[in-house]
Amino acid sequence: MRNQELARIFEEIGLMGEFLGDNPFRVRAYYQAARTLYDLDTPIEEIAKKGKEALLELPGIGPDLADKILEFLATGRVKKHEELSGKVPRGVLEVMEVPGVGPKTARGLYEALGIDSLEKLKEALERGDLLRLKGFGAKKAERIKEGLLLAQAASKRRPLGAVLSLARNLLEQIRALPGVKKAELCGSARRYKDTVGDLDYLVASLEPERVVAGFVALPGVKEVYAKGRERATVFLKNGLQVDLRVVPEESYGAGLQYLTGSKEHSIRLRALAQGMGLKLSEYGVFRGEERIAGETEEGVYAALGLPFIPPPLREDHGEIEAAQRGALPRLLELSQVKGDLQVHSTYSDGQNTLEELWQAARELGYEYLAVTDHSPAVRVAGGPSAEEALKRIEAIRRFNEAHGPPYLLAGAEVDIRPDGSLDYPDWVLRELDIVLVSIHSQFKLPKADQTRRILKALENPFVHVLAHPTARLLGRRPPIEADWEAIFQKALERGVAVEIDGYYDRMDLPDDLARMAYGMGLWVSLSTDAHQLDHLRFMELAVGTAKRAWIGPERVLNTLSYRELTAWLKARRGA
Repeated sequence: MRNQELARIFEEIGLMGEFLGDNPFRVRAYYQAARTLYDLDTPIEEIAKKGKEALLELPGIGPDLADKILEFLATGRVKKHEELSGKVPRGVLEVMEVPGVGPKTARGLYEALGIDSLEKLKEALERGDLLRLKGFGAKKAERIKEGLLLAQAASKRRPLGAVLSLARNLLEQIRALPGVKKAELCGSARRYKDTVGDLDYLVASLEPERVVAGFVALPGVKEVYAKGRERATVFLKNGLQVDLRVVPEESYGAGLQYLTGSKEHSIRLRALAQGMGLKLSEYGVFRGEERIAGETEEGVYAALGLPFIPPPLREDHGEIEAAQRGALPRLLELSQVKGDLQVHSTYSDGQNTLEELWQAARELGYEYLAVTDHSPAVRVAGGPSAEEALKRIEAIRRFNEAHGPPYLLAGAEVDIRPDGSLDYPDWVLRELDIVLVSIHSQFKLPKADQTRRILKALENPFVHVLAHPTARLLGRRPPIEADWEAIFQKALERGVAVEIDGYYDRMDLPDDLARMAYGMGLWVSLSTDAHQLDHLRFMELAVGTAKRAWIGPERVLNTLSYRELTAWLKARRGA
């Protein structure tokens, strides 16, 4: 429960340190520690119980940071954070996190224009004040303006993967409260929407007041916004809003449907009920005063003449009509996934060795794991050169010979250059088991140019997968502009799969484009884009997005056995 709170503190120490001109290596250490904590599935307090040595085993956590973690868990604060907070205005932190700004630019804006809030930044942009500063042209000012709009939108919603562990931890706490019979996480999180605005929980209980009292007293609650007999709204210490609703057991199914949403789906269901002379509410389906369904969701849908509609489909995107025709899709399940098709190792910017990745794949019951380190163009990732890539391929093959299943695929995530050429020559690409191509630069190319760039890359005969196609970062970078129908058509012709990258701030392809691609007949590749072992859990997010895209197990590479997958990859080699 405290991972995100501490991660935010470390992130702010890094931002404030960079703003003040601190040692860049020290700043980077705080950013790395924050990332580790954000990605950590295990509560940090549980790890700390095992002692400082257990903390030192976490990626990027050295003795000094371990001490600060222990300090926070003991006191609820970090002295270093408080010291820096006295030197950097709080509003400047918000300015620093606007895409296109950053600590150095924020410092210039603060010193020259006194900008210490998002509101002042907005006003300065509207007045054109930035254009009078050295180094600020119209293009840079426009990027900051776009970033400000993105930041303001992102402040209202958070990536699902950034809060899902916290949400489930909170669910277990709610289930343990006296008087709770059943409880479930609902809302957009249950529908696997890529971002969430708040968390919604439903409880079945005969003692609603007792449950509400226990809920508002939970350790992570900072402020009680509203409290009634059967409901409450609180804010957690990380600022996240959490809503609780309590219903009797006979209304639990109706409550689940109601709180899960979406709003549009629920409106359609209520209209359907009215057309049948019924009334649908969070308490059940009623004919007059008689409740005819409500205890289970299946019963609620059945009373309306429908089969159960899985939560990820409930967006009023044709699911009700499909249900009426008996044509709901058979959705992909996490249990059908036999491997992960994009992970990174110590050969580039990953934290783990081949041995560690192999062991993790074994524990997950996978048949394979594609080790797809970056090509050299992403300089910060430190990807191997063409010559080094061949040595890496050979090392992975020797590893497989020595260890056996699960097998590591010798892959690469190869950059698509602005002109559409690839960052590795063909004599490297032909040696790889799996070739992913992706964009990590020149995100603002005009739509026509971006489209041509990707189409040219797909012409390469050694490409297997178009990875995180839109290159978006939730809340930080908008998707590139491209003609996706043309790109998907080319991928279909070339036999190239498209990826759903489940890393929590990517979720790329988004569900709408993934549905389009799958509907056109493309194969889909699922990945976590893992850079450390804990990231492998993001496969659930990739599968959740696939469900939202109406994708079944057919034409999903990850459902193939190792033998079937390697046959698929070889069949497309040189196509």
